[in-house]
Amino acid sequence: MFSLGPGSVCDVCLESFGADLKAPCSISCGHVFCADCLHHITRQTCPLCRVAFDPRSIVRLHVDLDSVKTASAGSGNASDCSSAEQEARSLHERIAAVANAGTTEANLRSLISECKSFLSSQPRNLFQDLRVSLRMIAYLCEVKSTLRSQNQAVDSFREQLEGSRAEYDELQVRLLELDGARKDAVIARRKVEAEKKEVQATAVQRELELTQKVSEMQNKYIDLLDKRYLTQDSILFPNVF
Repeated sequence: MFSLGPGSVCDVCLESFGADLKAPCSISCGHVFCADCLHHITRQTCPLCRVAFDPRSIVRLHVDLDSVKTASAGSGNASDCSSAEQEARSLHERIAAVANAGTTEANLRSLISECKSFLSSQPRNLFQDLRVSLRMIAYLCEVKSTLRSQNQAVDSFREQLEGSRAEYDELQVRLLELDGARKDAVIARRKVEAEKKEVQATAVQRELELTQKVSEMQNKYIDLLDKRYLTQDSILFPNVF
């Protein structure tokens, strides 16, 4: 028969075991939760040790409510629990609050330190559920630390990427400027070549004109010489002409 002490609670909702929906139920890994919490679990794994279980294997435990009430009456109320049980419950509640609402990494490390300090002063066979919860939040803390490091690495990479992108944009602008300068140079070269051809054509034309004028002047000079010789001959030899 399963008997409950005055401080026995479900490790999920942290409410005392009782009848109906609050009846304690055991799963294959041995952990016990209330029927209501097991009914609302979305994944068929133990909330404490994460071991998978078959819903068909859930065992509803018998609760000796009279013994619980008698023990509760004999002890007065929750304030009569030992200080260790009270502190364990307080730590459980804080862990549950972290699981529900989250917290900062600093607060999480502080809670882990308090749990370790408390459990180190207790026998190893006590507060097993709290020890499992401690391992869970310690793992969560390591995950947070890893994510923070990864986020820092991502931020650093993003800064490098932004710097590279700015440098790339600057190079693109420079390439456009160089391409514009190259096009201007090509246009200027073509213009110079056109002017050069025009000058060459003008020079050739001018050369032809000068050659023609020189030829004409030479012909005139020869004609003048011929006329001069004829005049001299007519003077020297009048009878011949």
